[in-house]
Order: sequence, then structure tokens, then C-alpha cells
Amino acid sequence: MAEPEAPTVAPGHGEKEHKVGKGGEQNAQRDLREELSEQRKRSRISAQNLDALYADTVIGGDDIAGASHRATDGGTVNASGRDQYFIGWSQEDKAVDTVGVPARAVGIVRRCHAPTDSYRTLVRRLHDEHVLLLRGEQHSGQPTTALAALARRTGDDKRLAWLLLRRDPLHLVTADLCDATGYLLVAGDDATWSGHADQVLGYLCRIAERAGARIVVLAGPEFPEHDWAVKHERPPLENVFTNWLAHELYEGGEAHPQERADKTAADELVREKLAGYRRPREARALALQVATGLLHGRSVSEILEGLPEQRRLRARSLLTKDSPRRARSFLIASSVLSGSAAALVATQTLRLATLIEEELARQTTVEQPRRHHLWEWLSDWTEGTGLKVKETGRGGDGQVIAFDEPRMAGSILRVVWEEQPTIHEPLLAWLDQLTEDEQFGTRMKAAEAIGLLATYDFLAVRDRFLEKWRDSEEFERRELAAWALASAARDPQVEPRVLECLNRWAHNGRGAQSVVIHACGSWLGARHVEEALRVLGYIAKTSGYVLAGSVARAVSQIHQLGTGRTFLYDAENSEVPENTRRIISALVEWSADPESKGPRRAAALAFVRLLASPDSIRVINLAADAGATADLVALWRHILLHGVTRGPDAALTPEAWDLLSDWLGRWEADAGVRRVLSEVLTPPPDELRMSLSFHLRLWGRIGKVDPEVAARLAALVERS
Repeated sequence: MAEPEAPTVAPGHGEKEHKVGKGGEQNAQRDLREELSEQRKRSRISAQNLDALYADTVIGGDDIAGASHRATDGGTVNASGRDQYFIGWSQEDKAVDTVGVPARAVGIVRRCHAPTDSYRTLVRRLHDEHVLLLRGEQHSGQPTTALAALARRTGDDKRLAWLLLRRDPLHLVTADLCDATGYLLVAGDDATWSGHADQVLGYLCRIAERAGARIVVLAGPEFPEHDWAVKHERPPLENVFTNWLAHELYEGGEAHPQERADKTAADELVREKLAGYRRPREARALALQVATGLLHGRSVSEILEGLPEQRRLRARSLLTKDSPRRARSFLIASSVLSGSAAALVATQTLRLATLIEEELARQTTVEQPRRHHLWEWLSDWTEGTGLKVKETGRGGDGQVIAFDEPRMAGSILRVVWEEQPTIHEPLLAWLDQLTEDEQFGTRMKAAEAIGLLATYDFLAVRDRFLEKWRDSEEFERRELAAWALASAARDPQVEPRVLECLNRWAHNGRGAQSVVIHACGSWLGARHVEEALRVLGYIAKTSGYVLAGSVARAVSQIHQLGTGRTFLYDAENSEVPENTRRIISALVEWSADPESKGPRRAAALAFVRLLASPDSIRVINLAADAGATADLVALWRHILLHGVTRGPDAALTPEAWDLLSDWLGRWEADAGVRRVLSEVLTPPPDELRMSLSFHLRLWGRIGKVDPEVAARLAALVERS
């Protein structure tokens, strides 16, 4: 059953972009808790919607393509086949950079790659040669073969990296190869590479030899023949499938993963499916989906019936069969608004159908015959579509429209866009109208559907929607741009363009920065934690007080989303304690900024949100690490200092005092909390001494904190 839409989230302290509700300065702690709860609900609704829209998208590529790895300056590299994009959310223009491949990724490639003659040749020749050229077709598994060979040669999974050259490769120096022992490098397509291959490869060889490193250059079949070239062979897709399936089954706890993988790979239906594939990425994607199904007790035939291509065939049949145009409009409207109220979907169906009819009338010079108005039943539209009218189970909420298989939503929209160009314009016009709806959920779903269409024509969507929304005076319009961008980024091929766009907008005025902040507070920021924190810190510094509250909200969303989804080959991001540590470190840096009040304000607001959120246990758990004590002490003092009234200014973080009492309630039972608060309280900053003493004695008197603990701590504060 679809989750009910969340109401608009109220603003945090210091936020000027949202409308402040009545009594916003009263009951601040209660309002903050409510806001954080609604924030979590919003994120959940968005995640469900994006999962349905992008179920047909293969996340990842030919084994290691699509992987995101952290660069030495905090950027990432996204690889797809041989396509390689540097995604740095900074203004640095470095000629050379390296992007380490996580050891976990290397270990998976060791286990899952399918050895070929080209792999064996690479391994043999890398024993004596420092640079080799791997020539082959794009999307044929080159990066995986090269990485597996380098891992075999170096024997060190922790010291393999991508080498990024933004300028002439002859600018590379020995010191640039100090971070790893094995490198992957994509050959450029400019004249320097193609016209002077001997010179470039010879130079790379000399540099690699001095550094004691090995470099495998990935090039296309059009690259000039060379003595150092190895012809890449596409690995047998059956082997790719089997290896990945065994790995996924093992990770899922299967008792005999290899035996079951071999048996599944021999299934006639699987072999037939693999015979229609051409790329290793397709075999890998099939293995991931089959593994998920097997681990949930489904049969192979059931799993294959649920593959994206099967859904698209069904979508095509539903959209092309001889059914009323309004019934087809209902399918499209339901795909965008799945889970919304039946009355809303029906109304929007009629609006879309009208726009389509008007467009078709414009496209023909033949006079259209008058059509009789028919009385249409909702049940007629849903018949045979997999759509159901469902009760919400809550009185007064009515009915909602939803697919039995939510993933059909994305399949319907893709087929409509790819195969029915005559309705592109009315579809876009209808979505544009939807983005003006009063309901948050409707606006968000429309924007995320527009983001899906951006994966087909990013520039057209940017020009028609994104820049208009970005430049709007209304926050709700800028919010649309962030939703659409975060949606488009779910396609690995489009993610680099989205991040490049956000990088530019971060330096493009407060309206554009507002969009960037909101996009950072999505799954995108949770995936690229360090980059998101860097750009948020920059915005807090350059925008002053105006966007500090928005920055704090985005930080708390990143912290919340850090556990919701893991990303293949990015094990560091899936480790919650490490994510929490990164965020805490960034906030400490902001809180100590000597040049700007914006980051200090954002740090205070963000830390309060982390402590008040349902995920606060992660901060409490971090207190158990003695290495994190200094940072937590600094932030506690920071929010307490901002939690007292100073002159004419109201306290920025008054809820900090209630949060302190919550932590003091753990004094006896939690050694980590006790260690942190001991340093916060003894000795406290002079500005806090009187407030701390007052609160401790008050809490002890009213029983909010154990009276004995409160009295002992108050005495320590007063004596220190």
C-alpha cells in the first residue's frame, strides 16, 4: 500500500526559504522533532517512487563500470565501459589526479571476472613491462580485465587506482604515481594520443618504471596498432553470469553458492536469455536479479518473467492495443502518480487526454469527426492493466491508484517516451502543470518523472524546466529542480552530467545554491558524502546566514540516508559509523571557521538535528570511540553556546539544552557519553558556567536527570 503523502516540512531555525508556521519560535523542540519525522517520511516516499521509475535502469556497468570511487581531492570517477568522467565538486583544475579503487571492489573483481586470453596475456607481460595498451570495443569488459590483471600482478588490492589526465599526458611526473602500484588510464581521443602514440606510451613507460608502477591504457579498436597493444576479448557471458551469481548467492548466505550458480546457469531459460545479450554488463545485471529472486525463494521462470525487458513488452502491449485513448492516458497518469488518490489520478487523466487530443488535432489537417461523449468507468480503465483501486485502510482517506507491480511505472513512461513521439509535447505540458499542484507528493512525483525524461535528453529538460525553476523566486520551484536532478542522476550514464551541473550552480548565486543544497540532501549526497559536505560548506561560507538552515537540513538528510541504501563498490559509504564520523569532522571544521559566521551557524543547526533525529543513536555510538571525543566535545560546546540568548538576538539552538538532558540520562549506563560530557562540563567555557549550573540543578530538582548525578555535576561546574 502506498504511503500517505507528507505535508510540507516546516522550516528550521535560521531558515528563510520556507514559510514559518505560527508559533514557530514556541515549542521549538517539539517542532524540530516533527520536522525530522516528516523529513524521513518524505525521503521514504521519494525512494519508493525512484525505485519504481528506475527499476529498468542497470545500476553499474560491465563489472566495474558505473562504480564511483573517491579521488585524492575528494572527487569521484564514474566509469562506464571505457567512458570515464571526473566528478569533482571543487573549482580545482588539476592536470593529474588519481582515484583509488576500494580494496573491496578489487576483491570482488578478483572473484567475479571471467578470465580470457587477453587477461592471461596482460598478466604475463605485466611481469616485465610497465605500460601496456588494451585495445577493444566499448562496453566489452575492458576495465574489469585490466583491473583483474593489475591486481594479480601487484598482489596489493589496496593500491590500485584510476589515473586521470586532464591535459597533455607528457605533463605526468614520477611524483604523480606515488599513491598506487597499478593504474588504469583511458587513452584520449585527441591528436596527442592518436598522432604520437609512440611518444606518449614511451614517456608513460619511463615515468612508470621510475615509480615502480604498472599502467594499463584502455583504448578503442580505432587506436593505432602498437607493439605494446593487447587485443581485448569479450569474456564469455555465461562465465560472467555464473561468477557473479555465485558471488551474490554467497553474500546472501546461500549454503552452496557455486553449485547452485552452476545449476542455474545451465537452465535452458537462462541460457536462452544470455544468448540475446552482447555486453558483460547485461550478464552481470541478470545475475544480480536472479540472485535476488533465488534468495527470496522464487523460481527461475518467475524471476525471468519479472525482468525489465518483460515489463517493457507488457507496457508496449498495453499502450498500443486498441483501447480508448483515455484508458492509455490513465496508464501514463498512474505511472507518474502511482500511490496517489484515485480522484486525483482520474482528474489528471482527463487533463492529459485533453492535451493529447489537442496536440493530435494540431498535427493533422483532416477535420476530426465529432466524438460522442461516453460515460466511462474507472474499472474500464484499470481492466487488464495491473493497476488497482485500493483502499488506504484509514477513514476519510478514500482510495488510491497503484500498480500491483510498482516497477511497471518506469516501464510505462519509458515506452511512451521512446515509442510514441507524437505525445511528447502534451506529456511535458501535463507534467509542467502537475508541478504546480498544491500537494507536495504530486509536485515531487511530477518532477522526478521529468528527471527520468532528462535521461533521454538532458539539455532539453535543463533548458525547458531546470533553469526556469532554478531562477524562480519561489523555493517550491527550486525544490522541483533538485528533485528532477536527483532523479536523473539515478541513471549512471547521466549522473556525471548532473554533478557537473550542480558543481556550476554551487557558484552561481543563492537561487542556484538553494537547488544544490536540496539535491545534496538526497540519496545523491548520501552517495557522495565528502563531495556533498565540501560543497555545502562552500555555500554556507559564501551565502552568510541566509542558507545556513538549509545547509543544516541537507546535512541531517545525508546522515539519515547514509544507512538506507548501499552502493556497490563503495563500501566506505555503506559503513554508517564512517559516514557519521565524516559528517562530525566536517561540522567541527565549520564550527571553527575563523572567517565566516555562516559555517559556524550551519554547524550548530546541523549538530542539533543529528542529536534530535531518530538516527541520533549513531552519534551516541560514536561517543564510544575515544578518538571522536574531542570532536563531540567541541560540537556540544558549540551548540550550547548558541543555545543561550545574547543581547537582542534570540538563541539559535535552544533545543540544545533539552538534548543535553537526554544525554545526561545516559550518564550512568553509557561510558562513551559520560566521557564526552565530562569534558564538556569540566571545565566549561566561562560563558556557559552559569547556564550549566542553573540547568543541572533545575533538572535534578524536577527529576529530569538523576538528582545525585545532577548535584554532583553542578558542583563540579561551579568549582571549575
